[in-house]
Amino acid sequence: MDENTRQTFMGPVRKVDDLLYETTYYSYDYEAAERYFSANPPASGSCSAVSKGSLLGRNYDWAIGDKVDFVVHTPARDGLHATLGVSSSLIPSSIVDSGEDTELYSYVPFMTMDGVNDAGFACCVNGITVSDRGKTASSNPGAERMSMAMVVRYLLDHAGSVHEAVELLSKKDVHSLPRGHMDGFEMHFMLMDSIGSAVVEFIGGRTCVTYGVRIMSNFHLSGVYKRADLKPHSHGLERYRVLSDGYADIHDRDSMFAALKTAWYSRTYDRSTVPFWYSEFYNDYTRKGEGDFTVDMVAEDWMEARIDRAIARFAGKGVVDMWHTGHCSVYDIEKKTLDLIANETDRRHSFELEDSFH
Repeated sequence: MDENTRQTFMGPVRKVDDLLYETTYYSYDYEAAERYFSANPPASGSCSAVSKGSLLGRNYDWAIGDKVDFVVHTPARDGLHATLGVSSSLIPSSIVDSGEDTELYSYVPFMTMDGVNDAGFACCVNGITVSDRGKTASSNPGAERMSMAMVVRYLLDHAGSVHEAVELLSKKDVHSLPRGHMDGFEMHFMLMDSIGSAVVEFIGGRTCVTYGVRIMSNFHLSGVYKRADLKPHSHGLERYRVLSDGYADIHDRDSMFAALKTAWYSRTYDRSTVPFWYSEFYNDYTRKGEGDFTVDMVAEDWMEARIDRAIARFAGKGVVDMWHTGHCSVYDIEKKTLDLIANETDRRHSFELEDSFH
């Protein structure tokens, strides 16, 4: 793809901060994206999400590295909503900074992890452990196929409400990531409008909707009413509790950021975090010939030793395969704005849906 071709579907790219850029997309190809993501499944992050009043806040937790975030604007066109969102984890910063062309630019809108549209509908995606349930091969056999990676983009473009979003998903055959280095994970979704919020999960070939959910991390919420309902490898329990404890103090964007910061992912590697986030180590990656670690277990010596090794590797935040919060977003669905902090810094950036650049 050359620069002239890229200019036919997207605007210029503006650097906002380290590993953070902004651009506008005028068109993109759903069929091409379905083919691409079916052949090249992206991995799923951990992440946390909170909805309260007109605010949707989320931490996008991902591996430390050189993949960039794009704040993506799309105008209303051909029956699609205008949108504002954040796309992540697709293009290395060296390519963006050099001006080099790559076909990956064609798929940036489909890696939107969170966003809001001109109808005041917002949504985001979190990773979810599926070690105990299995992945979603098909949610609606015979319907039009759609990779789980594309759901946020599809809903922002087409849905004006939570109810409409659920109806739209019920008519698609949503499928999970068939392979990849995070084989024990797929995705679930928080949806929000002026009436309330809901979480959508795909379980046993069915689309499951749980209404009234205000906090989401990385374990199934459908059918979970108490700890005994959790699956053995449920992930993100401590982050869920931390956000629950601070929920009453959320009343504006500043206090939403304050709550989200208590769940920034680098705290996983901090032994002073109380209670310690053991559930971040419940997934299949604990199976290294030392045994398995699950919800019902008290940490044993082998697990404590493995956690200590991980913390030692994390020192200095310079190890690519360790994780942090890649972006922390707060959307206001009434004002249709986004405030964002990238890479656990103290720098906050603001964006509006109506404007392409600031």
